[in-house]
Amino acid sequence: MKLAFLDTETTGLDNKRHEIIELALIIIEDGVRIYEKSFKIKPQHIETANSVALKINGYDKDIWAKEGYCWNLESVKRLAAHLEGAVIVGHNVKFDIGFLRAVFKRYKHSFRFPPELDTKTLARLVWGFDRLSMDHIRENVEGMTTVGSHRALKDVEDCIFIYDKFIDKITTTKSKTDII
Repeated sequence: MKLAFLDTETTGLDNKRHEIIELALIIIEDGVRIYEKSFKIKPQHIETANSVALKINGYDKDIWAKEGYCWNLESVKRLAAHLEGAVIVGHNVKFDIGFLRAVFKRYKHSFRFPPELDTKTLARLVWGFDRLSMDHIRENVEGMTTVGSHRALKDVEDCIFIYDKFIDKITTTKSKTDII
């Protein structure tokens, strides 16, 4: 099984007006990490950015100018190739997919996005939380921390943590039912 753990950080909440400024992707295939990358992406319309979103995501125009990439058709095609045949896993993953769909549309790249798995649902199943924000989960689960939160790679690593805890729980539950 191929899992594509993905997170985006954006200049706001509206994928028609705002942009992705950071993207992290870790691909695990048959239990092995085969790809791990995080990108800063230069915003093309910083004037539409929400200042609160920029602060939360740690945006620094000098760092992004120096380290940032720009979207182009080739980068969109490479991302599509990485996602092909995977299940995309993320926290509130529909949000991230919505922004990616907007990028793919802008570059006129037709792509059928694969199935999604939301770690919010997994967290509810593992810990029974009613509040499912990633920060709430981090604050209430041993082994997690809010340090470095709202950065794409940290958020992806935390999604993997939640996924692994879910797998542990269903494996343990299955073992108990096998005894009977």
